[in-house]
Amino acid sequence: MVPLYCLMLLLLPSIIIATKKARTASLPRILKKQIHILVKIFLLPQLISDLIQTFPLFPYGTYYYPAWITNSYAVVAFSTILLTLAMYFCAQKMIGLRFLNFRKHVETKPKLTFVDNFKGILQRFSHINTFQELAHLTQVFFKDFLNVPFSKTKLYMHKLPSDTDDQPNAITMHTATLAETFLETHPGIIDILRNSQILIYDELDFTNFYNNNDEQSTILHFLNTLDADIFLPLFEKTNFVGYIIIDRHARQNEFYNSLERDEMLVFASYLGNIIHLMKNKSLELLIEHKQRLTNELYAKHKEIEQYKESMRSFLRTTQQDIGVLYYHSRKFVFGNATAKTMIPININAHEGHPITQRLRQLAKMVEEYKSPQSTYIKDPSGNQLVLSALPHLDKNMVIITISHPNVTDIVKKQVDALKNPSEWDYLLYLETTKSGRLINQLIPGAGPTLLPFKVDLLKASLSTKAVLIDVHEQDLVPTVELLHHISLREKLHTLSLNGPSKDYAIANMLFGINPIFNDGKDSHGQSLLKQLDDSGTLFIKNIHFLDIETQNYLAEFIRYGIFRIFKSDRKIHSNARIICSTDQNLFHLAQQGTFSSALFDEIQHTVLRMPSLISLPDNELQLLAEGFSEQVMQNKTLDNLLLLTEREKYKIAQMRPASLTELKNKVQQLLVSKSKKHDIYQETAFNPAYEITDPELIQAKCLGRRALKDRKTMIMLWHKFKNQSDIATFLGVNRSSINRRCKEYNLQ
Repeated sequence: MVPLYCLMLLLLPSIIIATKKARTASLPRILKKQIHILVKIFLLPQLISDLIQTFPLFPYGTYYYPAWITNSYAVVAFSTILLTLAMYFCAQKMIGLRFLNFRKHVETKPKLTFVDNFKGILQRFSHINTFQELAHLTQVFFKDFLNVPFSKTKLYMHKLPSDTDDQPNAITMHTATLAETFLETHPGIIDILRNSQILIYDELDFTNFYNNNDEQSTILHFLNTLDADIFLPLFEKTNFVGYIIIDRHARQNEFYNSLERDEMLVFASYLGNIIHLMKNKSLELLIEHKQRLTNELYAKHKEIEQYKESMRSFLRTTQQDIGVLYYHSRKFVFGNATAKTMIPININAHEGHPITQRLRQLAKMVEEYKSPQSTYIKDPSGNQLVLSALPHLDKNMVIITISHPNVTDIVKKQVDALKNPSEWDYLLYLETTKSGRLINQLIPGAGPTLLPFKVDLLKASLSTKAVLIDVHEQDLVPTVELLHHISLREKLHTLSLNGPSKDYAIANMLFGINPIFNDGKDSHGQSLLKQLDDSGTLFIKNIHFLDIETQNYLAEFIRYGIFRIFKSDRKIHSNARIICSTDQNLFHLAQQGTFSSALFDEIQHTVLRMPSLISLPDNELQLLAEGFSEQVMQNKTLDNLLLLTEREKYKIAQMRPASLTELKNKVQQLLVSKSKKHDIYQETAFNPAYEITDPELIQAKCLGRRALKDRKTMIMLWHKFKNQSDIATFLGVNRSSINRRCKEYNLQ
């Protein structure tokens, strides 16, 4: 009868009385949770187990026989195992809930995904510009990381400036007033907040239940006044700048554990600094500084890539091989096999060949001045060679060495034409890298006038900064396409303005429009700057035709890398590059007020102003003409017949072409006429890509039919032309071949 007495008269009434007291008494929620775990997981199973042992189930009846109790050993063993597991689980749960104040905070198993997920929050911090956006991001953090509903989280600023538009609304003003009043009437609470870092009601209530003191009672009264589960103060160093309040019972069945407490503190440390910057009106400066550092970092990275490519080009060349030539009695004699390999022509037989003429001219200069001389030539494959000649006084001959240029040779060749020593590295990049070769193809000449512009063009192509181009109208498109191609961007959008914009159509296209002004249709995703993000370039021709408001929006985007939806406060990040042109004096327009001074300040930092060919010195203009003549001909074996003479160069220089495009056309016309005069027009094989300015199309044109086998090239041509007939005409093949390839590559 002892089990019946223990169960019915002692244990069961005790459980009922304890449960009733826990519900009616003012106990901490953590303690109530512990009682609930103890009763539900341990005491009730204990009661049920004892009942089963006292009243076992028999197959022959349900009468109670005291002698039968010893027959249920299986039930006793099974219930003992279950009770042991229940005791272990109950102890683990209760100790995690600060059982008897053994621990300071509620414990839980660590999560390893916080750092990875928090990266997205940090990235969104850089795009915050208003307090509303900051409050929304705070709600997102507590919803995603702590499972707190949006409506239960509120962000407040401490002593927010009265001139800001981000004051709390009428709904939350009452809570803010209570908090600010309490903080003012209790001066010491700021120090308590600074030491505590975070106030969690349930933990404070549990601690105060065992160790009651005035300070904890005051804080509990404060949280009860605000009806808050959590009060998270925000500090910038030692300055109290704001606070976050989580409403009471935001999470009904969960407590805020130590790991979540640390996550909130990490978030609060970042948030406090951001609020301090926003209050002191320096957030825009921070974003501007970040954008400037990003541009500089990108430029340095691209410059390092140029340096590595330049060094690899020297490692690929056989710099150790030196050819030797002897010149005696108006005859050349090869001194070794290397010289024969480097110059694979009969020098003595081909008197009119450009290489022979350059060698003979060099040898005569050495004989005349009795001093070493050097020059540069190109072999039949177009590779550059260095010729160094010195007199042999004993045998009355000239010794000529032939070698591939090294770093010093390339820099020394043009160093006198560049006055700024800090830009000498770019001379090397112009001669040895792919980007430099593309620039030399656009401007195949050098000199004190053109070389600085080529260096500036290379610098601009390695950067992401906005560029203002001041070149002849015929050279605008080739220059823009070159900058776009070297920047490794995929999409080029050209916006040509032929007159002043009188409405906001251009602004809506560039930045999108507020749905309120667009019949409720959301066009945020349709903004051109967002479409060009990361891989696009926007070229604005005649930028002075933009209206002032659109210019100000554009200036803000260039400065911060963030643009505002037109007629809206929403801001969106974009990495689109801006290239613009004008034929007006923007400085005067800005002074007159007809051009945005903010936009002028942003685009004046990188201006590409090409020297006028009309005022270019004759020698540099002749070098340009010679360079274009080398580009015209694809078959280098006939260079000696179609090479421009000094008279022809002088004639072209006297024509004074206004643009590079005009000069190219004049050189091409002259060489075509010259080839027809010598009756070799069909044999000449002029460069089919000579008149093309897009570097990608130049490569495809040179491939010809072979471009059909290159999937990447065909995809590029499809995006450029969007028409099979145009692609066939461009490559000089049948349309059926293009159709088969388009089906094979799934181009529609």
